[in-house]
Amino acid sequence: MPLVDMPLAALRGYKPDLTAAIDFDQFWDRAKQQSAAVPLNARVTRADFPAKAFELYDVWFDGADGTPVHGWYLVPGEALAKRPMRAVVRYHGYSGDAGWPNEYLGLASTGTAVFAVDVRGQGGRTPDRAVYDRGSATGWMTLGILDPETYYYKQVYLDCLRAIDFLAGREEIDAGRIAAIGNSQGGGLTLAAAGLDSRIKLAFPVYPYLCDFRRAVEIHSAGPYAEIKTWFRRADPTHELEEQVYRTLSYFDGMNHAARIRARTLMAITLQDTVTPPSTCFAAYNHLAGEKELKLYHDYGHEGLPFHELEVMKAIEEYL
Repeated sequence: MPLVDMPLAALRGYKPDLTAAIDFDQFWDRAKQQSAAVPLNARVTRADFPAKAFELYDVWFDGADGTPVHGWYLVPGEALAKRPMRAVVRYHGYSGDAGWPNEYLGLASTGTAVFAVDVRGQGGRTPDRAVYDRGSATGWMTLGILDPETYYYKQVYLDCLRAIDFLAGREEIDAGRIAAIGNSQGGGLTLAAAGLDSRIKLAFPVYPYLCDFRRAVEIHSAGPYAEIKTWFRRADPTHELEEQVYRTLSYFDGMNHAARIRARTLMAITLQDTVTPPSTCFAAYNHLAGEKELKLYHDYGHEGLPFHELEVMKAIEEYL
């Protein structure tokens, strides 16, 4: 097996110091209060769907800054799930979208409602109406990167929490039985959502992105962490702003959020991953504060893991 990161024994013990600023919790408490003051204004429309045991809804809700956020809401019929039922919110990978509703039939077949939401401005139907005070490298990683208040992922993380608000407010959903799941960027969003919102009782981050930023930027060999290097090349070739950049990123770092998670967590890490290097995922896993379990896939990289979906379905059945 080629070695793309540390040896496995070193990975298991890799637990870098947290980078959270002293006002990390106050920053997010303030952001959540700002979000809570904005009505969700959810618009829910029944959509045509050929799978007869399920109901599909086309959903829009307002982000904290007024950006309309789109998602698919798949609800199993009462023959599969008595009301109120458990639910999973699904966050997608970088540059992706909420996907096709039929992708979630496996999860929904466990008697679980699934809410798959867009990440703003990426590949789905959701725009991004946030305003940034300067240009960026191509992509989303460096939008507003000099200030956590204006950084792109602040509103993304709040969108993720507002998706939980949508589920928790539905009469057919048991607000005490909500899980979060996602791969790559979606895994990082899962960590953030679970760290910021205690309503997440079960978390399924798969090779999470947005973790241990400084090391990720230093050692990745593929994927969007390169956007941060490109930003430095163009905007700050002597790295005079390096500490300011990494201070901003610290508010969004999955390992800092992991340290605040109390939900049961099942994480998947692939050892051949050059996009989200294994050590950065272990940085988050080793800081998880709640009950946790690791599924390690030695010969896989940044790719689909259909067999892991079965592990997720089993955990939902057992713990949610």
